Amino acid sequence: MPTSHYDVVVLGTDLEPLLCASLLAREGLRVLVLGQGVPEPSYALDDVEVEPFGLPITGMQSPIIRSTLEALALKQDVRQRMAERGRAFQLLLPEHRINVYPETDAWLDEVGRELPGVRRQAADITRTLGEIRTELDMVVGRGLIWPPETFVERQQFSLTTSTQRYDRQGHGWTSWKQLAARHPLRTGFEAVLPHLSGLLPHQHADATRARLHGHLLGGVCELTGGWTWFREALFARIRSWGGDVRPRDRATSIRHPSRHAHTIHVARTEEEIGCSHIVHGTPISELLQLLPDRASMSSLFERVGEPRSRAYRASVHVLLDRRGLPEALQPLAMLCTRATSPDNAFWLRSRGVDDGRTLLSATRLIEEHLVDTASSPIRFVRADALEALRTVIPFLDDHVIWVDSPHDGLPPQRLRGDTELVCSDPWMRGPYTMKAIYEYPTRRALGVCALPTRAPVRGVFLCNDQVAPGLGFEGSFLAATSVAKIVSSQYRKRAWVRRGPWGRRGV
Repeated sequence: MPTSHYDVVVLGTDLEPLLCASLLAREGLRVLVLGQGVPEPSYALDDVEVEPFGLPITGMQSPIIRSTLEALALKQDVRQRMAERGRAFQLLLPEHRINVYPETDAWLDEVGRELPGVRRQAADITRTLGEIRTELDMVVGRGLIWPPETFVERQQFSLTTSTQRYDRQGHGWTSWKQLAARHPLRTGFEAVLPHLSGLLPHQHADATRARLHGHLLGGVCELTGGWTWFREALFARIRSWGGDVRPRDRATSIRHPSRHAHTIHVARTEEEIGCSHIVHGTPISELLQLLPDRASMSSLFERVGEPRSRAYRASVHVLLDRRGLPEALQPLAMLCTRATSPDNAFWLRSRGVDDGRTLLSATRLIEEHLVDTASSPIRFVRADALEALRTVIPFLDDHVIWVDSPHDGLPPQRLRGDTELVCSDPWMRGPYTMKAIYEYPTRRALGVCALPTRAPVRGVFLCNDQVAPGLGFEGSFLAATSVAKIVSSQYRKRAWVRRGPWGRRGV
């Protein structure tokens, strides 16, 4: 027998489920958020807060991002924290260093300085990317459901995208295809794609590739305080609108005692919680473990296919003296070890810890079939990252204080004195802490979406990074707002008396 009841139970504390929970709580629904085992966004090491992956902010000019942040009263806070970090992005190639400026003239001047032979082509591509960004802004700003599933949703989506230069699968004009296949500038832009989205470069449709490249030219940065601050801000919004957040609790099973009700069992407190809707915000493989049987999801996998992991993100963190960091190095940079291939590239993030120290993080992709081999790149990810950093930071070894690679099993190590350090969360280390990048058999909605928002189980919705992996940060907002619209509309239809004018008069 349920001891309490909520309108919506949200499972997971990643960006997508927290945005959805905030929007639903703002609508007046009683919302409960369970952490579902999602690890903390940061850990402490030698009095330094370390975020393994961070949160790159792209597409702030997108209508869906601006309207959602404004509805959650976070727009000004996010803009202030973006301004402190700056918006310049950097491409580090073996023989070139190119700053990607939001201002078109400054960006083209930078290309003319480093690669004068392709300035004209870069100007044409930049202009076309701007036009595509304006066209897709009109689609994103219409408040559509991503991906469309019902007849009305598909009709509205088709009418809105009928004037686009891309078909339903996102095929059309390809970004930077005018340059040679192994041109350094094309290599740098291809290497950025998996770090701004949930797809590998060859999995991207032409529409998603152009959209992300347009966002990159419009400015990319990280928030001051990172994902840790944004997560706490969303927690505060949910609680302020009457919701409840339990980041340390998790559901172990989902039962359906009736057609319009669900019961969730909470592991730590042994509670039975009733709810009308469930929003699942972790990978779909974890949802299969909560349901009574896998057969209920068979129809979904027969229709869209089952995601399979293809690569993992592994990060290395280096604390060094600020004097050793070149002034020309931007807070965000893409370091390509080879000018002709985006493989083995490192996504660099740097932030000042105090007046004298800087934390530098390097993230690379490791293919799934190499993880468990005897010569797995995980074993050498720390050495490879340090070797790559030495190419852009002169005398790196003279300024490094400590280095940590939480995914390879090696302990944090202080290079001065060759001593090991103690981590605040030693159990949150190892290969299983890496973030996976999945391959999806089918993609819809201009190649943006992979999984639908409606699960085959009635009243259960998907709201994770597998719904709209093609657009990264913007895709998270599309998935969250889509699920929030569906749930709130269904709830209003069934409880219109309690939520209508009679309820406001306090009958």
